[in-house]
Amino acid sequence: MYSVELWRDGLTFATRDATVANLPAPTSNASVLITSLATKNLDATDLVALSGGHTIGIGHCASFIERLYPTQDPTMDETFAEDLKETCPTENSNSTTVLDTRTPNKFDNKYYVDLVNRQGLFTSDQDLYTDGRTRPIVESFANNQKLFFENFVYSMVKMGQLSLLTGKHGEIRANCSVRNSDGPYISSVVDDDEADSEL
Repeated sequence: MYSVELWRDGLTFATRDATVANLPAPTSNASVLITSLATKNLDATDLVALSGGHTIGIGHCASFIERLYPTQDPTMDETFAEDLKETCPTENSNSTTVLDTRTPNKFDNKYYVDLVNRQGLFTSDQDLYTDGRTRPIVESFANNQKLFFENFVYSMVKMGQLSLLTGKHGEIRANCSVRNSDGPYISSVVDDDEADSEL
């Protein structure tokens, strides 16, 4: 059970550069990913759980093309590689493909089943199964969807607690993707609730 916190949204949106700087590249291996997330107090289990978000989505050829050309990544399943070469026939291809070949439109644990079968799209995906520190976690999530769901929720909450704005900093948005107008209603209601909770 998780408590409800009165976190606030920022008054500005992150720039593209700031966003990219905080997202590990799809070419990153497990060591780079573990080190990167450790700076945010996220561990190897958080890394594997959050990577499960790749059970839905697409990847551009440029994000995994180095696994196909000029030399095919030996950790990649042969049939999977041949399918990808049809989607991305040259090193300059700009097509897309799904991240999870089994159930691309369903949030489930099949992403991990893909990894066990050497069908992870990005290096940052497949290396989670190759690396001995994260392989047992991948296997446990591949075998137990409920365990994955529980860990995904826990890790998302942890990630959501990074660089929190509280008190008088930021705002509570009426629409998450848009800054509030100058109307004071939402902030005043939350401020009143915070004041009451301190009594």
